[in-house]
Amino acid sequence: MPLNIIYNRRTEWLTVTHTYGDKKEVVVMKAYSGGWDGFRALPKGEWLIVENPSGDRSYFGLFYQDKSVNDQFKHGLQWRDGIRLGFHHDEGSHGCIMGTQADGQGFHEARKTWERIQHLIRTKRPNYVVSYKNNENPRVRDNTKYHISSYGNMTVTE
Repeated sequence: MPLNIIYNRRTEWLTVTHTYGDKKEVVVMKAYSGGWDGFRALPKGEWLIVENPSGDRSYFGLFYQDKSVNDQFKHGLQWRDGIRLGFHHDEGSHGCIMGTQADGQGFHEARKTWERIQHLIRTKRPNYVVSYKNNENPRVRDNTKYHISSYGNMTVTE
């Protein structure tokens, strides 16, 4: 696979490996999922990386690969939505995966690392269009059919 993306919840590292021919580039970034306001980290499994449904291209959307492809999923007994992959300078998130500075790393260096990850995802992954509806959560049903660019999967591990 030319681009492999893994987030490890235990170590809190996001690892992007780009293999081309006999060469390999590995980009590693400190990242957090959960912790703010009691929000839990994302569940383990496969996540579809898509353009951010709200349009902000500094983030990607993450759709949990459950029985439906959309911006909603059930985590235990709780419905969750709006999960994103991005960058900020704080530790933690509302459940999104947010890259940040590692110990001893400056903000600008961390920002450049995030920009490299964005570049790899957008240019080294095939770009597909997926269609979806946010009609799973009984309290927030939206039967509008959306079409969005997709860049393949990311794996969340323990």
